[in-house]
Order: sequence, then C-alpha cells, then structure tokens
Amino acid sequence: MPRRLGDVRLRFDAELLIGECVPPLDVAALLPDALLLSGLAAGVVAAATVIAPGLRSMSVWGTMGATAACAAAILAGLKLRGRRRWRRGFVVNFDQHLVRVDQPRGLRTLSETTSLPFREVESLQVVDRGPGRCALELSARGRRFVLVDGVADDKREQLHTLRRLLQAAVGPALSPPASA
Repeated sequence: MPRRLGDVRLRFDAELLIGECVPPLDVAALLPDALLLSGLAAGVVAAATVIAPGLRSMSVWGTMGATAACAAAILAGLKLRGRRRWRRGFVVNFDQHLVRVDQPRGLRTLSETTSLPFREVESLQVVDRGPGRCALELSARGRRFVLVDGVADDKREQLHTLRRLLQAAVGPALSPPASA
C-alpha cells in the first residue's frame, strides 16, 4: 500500500487505516497569507495617518480608504485561510467495523463527520475525474463520499488495490455479528 495516493496520505495505526487529505502547496495556498499581510500593511498605513496628522493628504478619505482596504483584505484572508485549513479524510476501523468520513459542510470552513457501519456501505467505485485523473468514491445511505481524489492515471492500479482492500473489509462476509 503506498503512503500517498492522489491527495491523500495513507497510514495504518493498529486496527485503523487513516486517510488524510493533504492539499498541494500552490499559489492558491499562499493567497490567504498574502491577503493577511496586505491587510496588515494597509492597517499600518491607516494607523500612521491617524497618529501622525502630517502624513494625511488634504482630507481623511485616504485614512478611510486604507482602513476599508485593511478590513476587506483581513476578512478575505481569514475566510480563505479557514477554507484552506479544512481537511477531508476517512478512517476505517477494522475492529469496530466502521468507516468514518469527514467531508466539508456549508462554506467549507466546517466539516461533517459521518460514521458508517460496514453493512451500510453500498459500493466502492473508482470514478474518472477529468482527463488523466480518477478518484475513489464510497456510496452509503444514498450519498457519495470521496475518499481519495486527484489520482493520476499511472497510479490507477494502486487505487484499485485500495478499493479491493476496502471492499474485502466491508463485504457482507466480514460484517460484525448482530450482538456486536
């Protein structure tokens, strides 16, 4: 089993298979920090014009503009940072016969955790996600949950191996007895 598959880092911990979404570090990842820094810079300019009246041009509109830019940039940066902080993931507990899936909820700043007994899992499928990309989806309770996304076509066989491993675990022959 590979340590990383698509956008998910996989690891075993005793009776658990843990899949954590680790998004790539790209321009979109750096945008919230850039917005926060520019908001702080606008705040410094606004504070300087309030403290040192000699820095003000003929009216207070420059100070008001710097204050508005400060507030807008900081709010946008915090909102985007909250989205970036969100993680998608899953945990397969082989002892308790449960799959726990964490998915985004609302504006992606919150996550929703769904615990699914193995017997409620309807299917595990490898699906295409555009040219050269595929994903692993779990279907249960009439919903679809993305477990692994962004897998390149050359890693498709590893994704099928993971699907077969999970399918064998959630199959009807391995469901816990009714008393459990």
